[in-house]
Amino acid sequence: MKNQFLAIASIILITFSSCKKESFFDGDHFFVKNAGAEMPVYVKGNIESKTFILFLHGGPGGNATLPSFMPVSKELEKDYAFAYWDQRGSGLSMGNPDPSTFTVEQFVDDLDLVIETIKLRYDNPRIVFYGISWGGALGSAYLSTGNYQEKVDGFICMNSGHNLVEGLPKSVVFVKNYAQQQIDLGIDVEYWTDARNWCATIPDMTVKENYFKYDAYLSNTNAYRLNADQEVQGPEVGAMGSMNSYLSLAIFFNGQYLAKNFNILELNLSKDMERIKIPSIVIWGRHDGVNTIEMGFDAFNSIGGPGFTEKQMVILENSAHEGYMEEQDLFIETFRGFVDSI
Repeated sequence: MKNQFLAIASIILITFSSCKKESFFDGDHFFVKNAGAEMPVYVKGNIESKTFILFLHGGPGGNATLPSFMPVSKELEKDYAFAYWDQRGSGLSMGNPDPSTFTVEQFVDDLDLVIETIKLRYDNPRIVFYGISWGGALGSAYLSTGNYQEKVDGFICMNSGHNLVEGLPKSVVFVKNYAQQQIDLGIDVEYWTDARNWCATIPDMTVKENYFKYDAYLSNTNAYRLNADQEVQGPEVGAMGSMNSYLSLAIFFNGQYLAKNFNILELNLSKDMERIKIPSIVIWGRHDGVNTIEMGFDAFNSIGGPGFTEKQMVILENSAHEGYMEEQDLFIETFRGFVDSI
């Protein structure tokens, strides 16, 4: 099996190498090394704007690399510099970090080094966090730690996984309801009956085995994309272009390793988020099944506490978890309006 894999990989490499060279990257890059991890940061866009959007990718175990090739990113890069950071154990990160370093506190420490490097390298620009899903949780954890928020000018919190203790059970209910809809429609009845019945047991979602079972069901719902048939603009660089850019096969394997070794199932940052006192916007898909809309309201209410007024919430009414692709025009308008206002 191993020899077969190597043979297939060799054919892929030869195929890619024979393709016409294209340039998919125009910008700057550097590495941040910390606690066994070597993490790349790619900077693209309008560096002269002196406004840096620090993209905090999802997962844990996602990547910032592929989103950097999205049309929505390219459009926003006309106005701002974007810093795409692959977190430890994620994307194109390297090194050999010990699993014991996969903690929220360590990711916060990594993020602080990224910020300090950007400030030093680019003459102290404005920094705005743009965190999606787990990235929103990481941004929340950072901004709730000590006086770190003094280094950041704004926070875009999108479909955040900041409170999985309360959020995951709500997502399990979403899966149960979706399963019932499929049963009523006569679609794959046996599979969805098993899913519905398992969800109905109200499984303990702090148990990793339960999480991965739930996640397998979730991936077959419309939790991420409201309409699976909708044509959306994804990353402009595909398989044929990956070998001519900074992408590599590592992007598909690192996250799997991290996910198995980073247990955040008891994460609850809602109370901590009351410490966040910088301009913030919460952007959420109305139909998100991963982090449901109730958690969107929780994020908004938690940031800065009830008396904090420098925050706003925008609901993408026709989106699930991937509103930055499902409603790109509204997302771009919302994004620019917030960043330009701070």
